[in-house]
Amino acid sequence: MGSSHGGAGNRFRVTVDDLRRAVDAEVRRNWSDRQWMRWLDAAAVLHGQSFRNVVLIKLQMPDAVWVDGRPGWQRQGRHIARGASGIRIAASARDVDRAAGPVQGHAVATVWDISQTEGSPPPPIGTVAGLRPEDVYAALARVALDAGYRVNRRPLPDEPNGAMTDRRRRRVIVSDNLDGAVAAMRLAHELAHLRMHKLSHDSGCHGLARLEAESVAYTMLARFGVLPAHQMASAAGTIGRNPSVRLVETLGGRVVAAAGRLIGAMDRHLPTAQVRPGKARTAPMCLDAEDRELDRGL
Repeated sequence: MGSSHGGAGNRFRVTVDDLRRAVDAEVRRNWSDRQWMRWLDAAAVLHGQSFRNVVLIKLQMPDAVWVDGRPGWQRQGRHIARGASGIRIAASARDVDRAAGPVQGHAVATVWDISQTEGSPPPPIGTVAGLRPEDVYAALARVALDAGYRVNRRPLPDEPNGAMTDRRRRRVIVSDNLDGAVAAMRLAHELAHLRMHKLSHDSGCHGLARLEAESVAYTMLARFGVLPAHQMASAAGTIGRNPSVRLVETLGGRVVAAAGRLIGAMDRHLPTAQVRPGKARTAPMCLDAEDRELDRGL
């Protein structure tokens, strides 16, 4: 892809087809368990970006932590540094005013990382710092309660996953043998299932549903900086070592969208100081409807 320069305009015209080919090539070339984790880590930092845009951003600027368009940076009291090369991403009409900046051609936008800007001191960037695992667990429990699910702690000797959901009684049970970040991880996993899947207790947690729920929980806890030592299900072992690009994009889109919604629902229950300035606190979310919406980056 060509470069975009802040003061002089674009030297090369990039089309949405160029972006699509770049994502396709990146997924085909680098798909692995390790790369899947890298994309989840990036999604945790680049909160609010679609999966496809996360891939595009990290492809063009691996160290990016916060991107925005020119108007967005101006609202923050910052401006694009002279000669800074823009990052090309896909933008839908709804994204243009919110985050992506001016649209070029067919749904192609240019954004810049905060490291490419100058001006007023920025608010905190990257992952949310200063939270304890107990804060995250409490916020997750409040998200569940807002949706009508009680969260209880009690022994679960016959539950290898350390947590279970009883949809009929509308409760989530987390083993009282789990502490700190591990308990938060298991609760996030159960909320991801409630948001994304229609599982009965007898159907179990395995295959693609398990990978999706674990990936959502991983992204959420990475966002808040409280990841436990945890062996996640193998992405390559679940969907194959040479999956179609469409399958990876669908998986990534579902995971990033669900994690984003749950993180947004948690904001209203986190200490005020942890919420990025200017970010609106969200209303309670519904956990009963299966989440089939995919991000629409390309």
